[in-house]
Amino acid sequence: MDPVNPWIKLLDRLRGLSVWIEITTENCIYYYGPFSDEAEAERHKGEYIADLKAEGAAQIQAVVKKMRQPESLTVARTPTGARSR
Repeated sequence: MDPVNPWIKLLDRLRGLSVWIEITTENCIYYYGPFSDEAEAERHKGEYIADLKAEGAAQIQAVVKKMRQPESLTVARTPTGARSR
């Protein structure tokens, strides 16, 4: 075990950072989480992508990242790609 890892996790928690999956489709940006670590998020990422594909979503891109909790878990995108809430 990396001895620095617990300290990094503590600092992230103090800064309000958690691990989230951000999935972007042609119409929306979806946030799933928070997860305990990147490995857990990676294990679940495929499930969320499969659900979105089953609902007919296209142009799916997914990334696991540390971030503050999003204001909204689903964000609609305008035709130009800009975010709208």
